[in-house]
Amino acid sequence: MSFTPEVKSRGMKFAEEQLLKHGWTQGKGLGRKENGITQAIKVTLKQDTHGVGHDPAKEFTNNWWNELFNKTAANLVVETGQDGVQIRHLSKETTHHNHPKPNMLYQKFVKRLQEQVDSRN
Repeated sequence: MSFTPEVKSRGMKFAEEQLLKHGWTQGKGLGRKENGITQAIKVTLKQDTHGVGHDPAKEFTNNWWNELFNKTAANLVVETGQDGVQIRHLSKETTHHNHPKPNMLYQKFVKRLQEQVDSRN
């Protein structure tokens, strides 16, 4: 039975030296409790032109039209009466929108900036 030593790249050797210098021992996990990863993260060469974290399958799984339909349907009320079926759109007062609160610090910044521009004119 022959044992072939693992060939390490220059970067991997450097990383291992740094870890050893800070008290890590080979085979143990990272962290104070030594319960972290024990193997180095494998680096892969990125061959495409998409951004990091791009999911090529998202274009086939993101059903925007379904979300749009559901959002629109949630704002409609269907009523059945003697005159037949009537569709009523909920008014803006009854529709709940989750608008973020305006950033007061940014508003003050813009106001002060506008005051400075006005004072120069």
